[in-house]
Amino acid sequence: MRPATGFALALLIAPSIAQAQRPLAERLRAAGTRTVAFSARTRPEVCGDGKTSYSDGLGGPNTRFFEGINSFSNISYSSDSYSYTSYDGVMLLTTEPWDTRIAPCEKGPLRAIVRMVDGTASWIKIAVGPLPTLGDTVQDLGTVSAAEAGAYFQALARAGDGRTSSQAFMPLILLDSTPRWQVLESIAKDSTKLLKYRRRASDLLARAAANTLPPEANTDEATRAIRREAVNGLVRQRDKYEDSVPTLLDIAKSNPHRDARVAALYQLGQSSDPRAVELFSSMLRGKL
Repeated sequence: MRPATGFALALLIAPSIAQAQRPLAERLRAAGTRTVAFSARTRPEVCGDGKTSYSDGLGGPNTRFFEGINSFSNISYSSDSYSYTSYDGVMLLTTEPWDTRIAPCEKGPLRAIVRMVDGTASWIKIAVGPLPTLGDTVQDLGTVSAAEAGAYFQALARAGDGRTSSQAFMPLILLDSTPRWQVLESIAKDSTKLLKYRRRASDLLARAAANTLPPEANTDEATRAIRREAVNGLVRQRDKYEDSVPTLLDIAKSNPHRDARVAALYQLGQSSDPRAVELFSSMLRGKL
């Protein structure tokens, strides 16, 4: 290569290299008002269909999160499947292994699509798995490190400002090598944050804590449902001035049946009580 040609090529490449080396948050702000995407490595247990559904690995590939209220409108499921609607239009749905109406859950990176308005994130949508090609209207920043993506979402989550803070929780759980439970624990305990943020973090911690419990064999679904309903009924029937947290903590810690313990953990997750958060953290640290 001639020296002059090499110099000219270096001048063309240098701005691209400089752009890629800028912090992710800075690159997103620089987009102004535009839809921007980037991808990062996920944890080994995470999978998805590349579009609307993904699994965080805590309940196996048949337990999926679905992005968008309408994304699961044509999916029917049996009454014994455990599902609940989460925040910001995301549903958690447990399907049967033989249900072919659900797309296969495949390994792959996480793609975050962020709508920027005047340099500020307005909403976030995520997908995991074999990712389709993006349209020309989306600015693709390409692949970033899991650490950089995690730092960006952690800053959004800790801000507790608007829906993007809540939407940032799930990417933190899916990304590889992110201290996810420590981050959610600190948010759940932060009394300066709005209750909805603390409750969302507590809810996710409860789900993770329930996943640490060993499976219970040789129990039919009807019996399991009765145990869950007994715990849920206990909460519904309490007096509004009665503190149900001590009873739920006792069930979650020492009940001999996994289903009763999981139901108690779920109810505690809805409370965002500091005593409950401490239990979740203890279970996730392997102390209980």
